[in-house]
Amino acid sequence: MRLASYLVHGAERWGFVLDEPATGTTWVVEPARAEAFVARYASIPSSGLVASRPRFLGDDWPATLAEFLALEDDGMAVLSRMVTYVERFVAQSDATLLPNAGSPVDEIELLAPVPRPRLYWGLVANAPSFVRNNPNTRILNLFPLGHQRPQGAAIGSGVPVTFRNGHHLPLMSYNVELAVVIGKGGRYIPVDEAMDHVAGYTVINDVAGTYYYGIVPGNAGRGYSLPERYSDWLYQVTASWGGKNADTMAPMGPFLVTKDEVGDPYDLLMYTRQSGRTRDRAHSGATLLGIERVISWYSSFASLHPGDVIHFATMGVDGLPVLAAGRTPRTELEVEIEQVGTLVNPVVVADGTDRPAVPLTSHPSYAVREVAASGSSVVESPDAWTVASARHLYTSFGNHEAAEESDGLPRLEVPRFLNGPATSLGRGGSAVEIPPRATDLVVGIELAVVARALAADVEDGREVVLGYTPLISLCDRSFADAVVEPARTGERGIPAMYGRWADGFNVVGERLTPLPDHDWRGRALSLAIGDRVVSGTTSEYLHGPDDLIRTISAMITLFPGDVITLGWTATRLLLTRDEYEAGIVVRGEIEGLGEVSAEISPAHRSTADDEQERR
Repeated sequence: MRLASYLVHGAERWGFVLDEPATGTTWVVEPARAEAFVARYASIPSSGLVASRPRFLGDDWPATLAEFLALEDDGMAVLSRMVTYVERFVAQSDATLLPNAGSPVDEIELLAPVPRPRLYWGLVANAPSFVRNNPNTRILNLFPLGHQRPQGAAIGSGVPVTFRNGHHLPLMSYNVELAVVIGKGGRYIPVDEAMDHVAGYTVINDVAGTYYYGIVPGNAGRGYSLPERYSDWLYQVTASWGGKNADTMAPMGPFLVTKDEVGDPYDLLMYTRQSGRTRDRAHSGATLLGIERVISWYSSFASLHPGDVIHFATMGVDGLPVLAAGRTPRTELEVEIEQVGTLVNPVVVADGTDRPAVPLTSHPSYAVREVAASGSSVVESPDAWTVASARHLYTSFGNHEAAEESDGLPRLEVPRFLNGPATSLGRGGSAVEIPPRATDLVVGIELAVVARALAADVEDGREVVLGYTPLISLCDRSFADAVVEPARTGERGIPAMYGRWADGFNVVGERLTPLPDHDWRGRALSLAIGDRVVSGTTSEYLHGPDDLIRTISAMITLFPGDVITLGWTATRLLLTRDEYEAGIVVRGEIEGLGEVSAEISPAHRSTADDEQERR
């Protein structure tokens, strides 16, 4: 089956895709409307008899494709029966079902199959070309390197990839990637059961620009290069992945193709074209880390949910440059994977670096404009915010006075930041289950803020802050322990990010505190585990919420309820597995902003076994 999300008269719909033999038209058929049409037809007497009425889900069809995926295997089985029935019905009984229950693909706006992915995780350096003939690579650490994309990056086929604020200067890049869409949630998933959790496949265009390289002082116009002071891995990925996380930089689609339609996901030709001209050809069999291993690895520390999207990096040229000489007003980026589909997106480039106001109600990313038009673009008060309402978590790294000494990260004029899944957020006072794979934990107390409104290209970040809160962060040392030397820079650097991604590992206070004067500096920090107490001050931070919000929002739209944490200071403690084996409470406080606590307890191996048995 081919499944699609799309817009009809501004309303989000989803359906299955059929080709009409008589006219050659491709239709997207909405299941609920198709079932209703068939029911009406079946009530018409024929030769004195009433045709039998098929039953599928009736009035219980979910409103969106993501909600349908949450029905997991049972939903797929019902939909498969419906598609078979409708194909025969159209061929043998009444083909007017198509205009009555569907829309021609050419007349609708296709959305990304999952328009608002919770997890939009893109692997990097996942092909032999990254290590082949590299004399400095003597060991491969077989764990994924990858970044989480925000929802504003997702667009559908035909929607323009839009570069603004000089993001395309001096060049842009793109490449084709295969993605899997999760159809059945779970965690602690064995490798041999991983494919049971895949709903199907789609095509991703991994687009990037150079804005976060160009804002480094003295670095404008140098493309994908950085001065030596900015060569630490965490700023390298701030620049590189920040460019990928920018609005519209991750087209997805055109359809979700269910896994039964693809014989072998490791035997697919992949093409990258520009305005019809071939730029690169690759093969999905080049992947280093395959679907099964990656799903099992991610679920070893965090839950997967239906509708999550994982894309597996380029199998060919990494980041094909679209140089200025190769761009025209009608430039189109085209990526294709056989048996999965062809994704085509025009490019819109704003000349120069002027920063006009972004009309969010007409934003090219549906995830953004849906919020802008829904009346929910602002959180009205701190009391109205909950952890569950956050879509994204942004974390700053190396953002304190002692970072060079303690973490090897020098002071920079531009803050480092990375995006993480919102499910890594937890509510103060709740229990945090530590995965079986975890070893020691680094525990910190941090200052965090919550975004009040949908915000892009912000000039004064303080206007976006709904409130301030203490945040307890947990960082699992097992990711660093797993690195085998001599390792690549990214393999050494990424544990600082992944260590915080487990479910509930970033625990926010139970209340948000507005600060009318935004006087967040000079506030005492304290962290206590048992009889161990450490203290510090928020004055240790180099970049405040205003700096981070302005830097992030220049390319990436912040959503109402998003959490931005200023990251570690020197106020942190090491908590060994022996210490938390029986359960322990961690407490933190920021002067004037309240307390936060979390009960830390391990998920023992039996918990993982029980999880598998329940599936």
